[in-house]
Amino acid sequence: MNARPTCAAARHARGVALLIAVLIVALLATASTWLAWQQTLAIRRSADMLASDRAWALALGGEAVAAQGLADSLRGATRVDLTQPWARPQRGMLDGGVLIIGAITDLQGRINLNGLTAAAPNQAITRWRLQRLLSLAGAQPDLVDAVTDWTNPVPVASGPGGAGDNYYLGLTPPYRTAAQPFVSVSSLRLVRGFTQPLYAALAPDLTALPQATAININTAPVAVLQALGLSAQQAQAIVAQRARAPFSSVAQFLASPVLAGAQIDPSGLDVGSRFFLSSIEVRDGRVRSGLDSVLELQSNGRVRVLLRARNATP
Repeated sequence: MNARPTCAAARHARGVALLIAVLIVALLATASTWLAWQQTLAIRRSADMLASDRAWALALGGEAVAAQGLADSLRGATRVDLTQPWARPQRGMLDGGVLIIGAITDLQGRINLNGLTAAAPNQAITRWRLQRLLSLAGAQPDLVDAVTDWTNPVPVASGPGGAGDNYYLGLTPPYRTAAQPFVSVSSLRLVRGFTQPLYAALAPDLTALPQATAININTAPVAVLQALGLSAQQAQAIVAQRARAPFSSVAQFLASPVLAGAQIDPSGLDVGSRFFLSSIEVRDGRVRSGLDSVLELQSNGRVRVLLRARNATP
C-alpha cells in the first residue's frame, strides 16, 4: 500500500538532485567563462601597457632625433625658412609594424601671446596684430583686452573687452586669472570670450613662449601674414615667393613688389627663429602615442627641451 508514494518521493528526490547538478554545472561554466574573459582582459591590458611604454620610449627617441636634426640643419644658418631640412616631415616603419611620424614647426612663425605683457618690446604692434587676427577669425578685436588682463598681476579689467577676477569669480565653477605669462595657448579656453570654435580657429597661429619674440616672415602662415597688414592675395603671393627664394632680411621682404602699397610696420619681424615645436606620433597596433615638445635652439648650437605634452590612446 505504501510502495507507490515511496517511489514518487524517490523520483522527486532524483529530479531535485538532477536540477541541482544542472545548476552547479551551469554556475561552473559561467564562472569559467568569466574567469577566462578576465584573464583575456588582463593579458590585453598588459599588452597595451607594454605597447604604450614602448611607444613612449620611441616618442622620446623621436624627440631626440628631431632636436639633433634641427641643430644640424640650422648650424651656421643666417636665416630660418621652410626650404631647410628641418621643415620636412619624416616617417619610418620599424620592425613589428611600428610607425613613427615626426614633424617640426617654427613657433616664431606665430603671434606670441606673451608679447602682450606691458614689459614686452613691441607690445603695441603685437596687440594690433592680434586684433587683426581676431577680426580675421570673425571675433571682436577688443577680446585682446581679456587676453592682456589674463596675464596682468593686477587682476582687473583694463578695457571694454577685458575681464578681471570679478568676472571669473562669478562663473560656475569660479576661478581667477593666471596673473602670469601664458605657459600654453590652451589657457585661452579659460579667457573671457574665447569659445571652443574660436580657440580652434586661432590656435594654429598663436604660441606662448617664455619671452617676447619676433615673427619669422619666412615661416609665418597666411593668417599671420594677413595680421601683419597684408591682404589675403598678398599673403598667398608671399608664401609662393618665399617657397622659391626665402627672404634673407626684413628689408628684402618689405621691398617685395608683392607688398606695393601695403603699410607694414617692421617692428617685431625677423628672418630667424629660436623656438620650435617637435610633434612625434607613434602607432603600435591599437596604441597611439603622441609627444609635442617645445624646443629652443641655443646660441651654442645645442637644442634643449622647454616643455613636453603627452597624449596616448590605447
